Amino acid sequence: MDIWFRPSRPEYLDAIAAVNEAAFGGPEEARITRALHADGDSLLSLVATGNIEIVGHIEFFRIWIDGAPAGVGLGPMSVLPELQKTGVGAKLIRLGMAALEGAGETLVFVLGHDTYYPKFGFSEAAAKPFTAPWSGPHFMALRLGQGAPEAGTLTYPKAFGG
Repeated sequence: MDIWFRPSRPEYLDAIAAVNEAAFGGPEEARITRALHADGDSLLSLVATGNIEIVGHIEFFRIWIDGAPAGVGLGPMSVLPELQKTGVGAKLIRLGMAALEGAGETLVFVLGHDTYYPKFGFSEAAAKPFTAPWSGPHFMALRLGQGAPEAGTLTYPKAFGG
């Protein structure tokens, strides 16, 4: 199957929700994605399509650092279970990072698998100077460029319960 990658569109939200629910085994990530879009907090949303259906999705949203729009959050990122470990998620991450870097973003945070996201440059050490609703080995950051804040308090969109 050929996989194509492109920006998401509002009419894809139901299909994206179905991919999130299949990948995560429940409705929470689908709820977060819908809320990010409904609240205008989605910064970048990409989909992977196979034939005509959506088989993967990645969401990026604005994070405020000490009251300034200075960071980006990654998530949810999902791929249909039967296509996981085929490179679809990796391609979504790489395309998203390239788009963010091209747009001048300098700092991305993720709460995810501590053995997966380091493959893309994310690290717990880069996130440690920041105060967030969570911490630990699953909370990581990646610096994309110069000028990113070195530390600060993160504020997430209300989709995350903040």
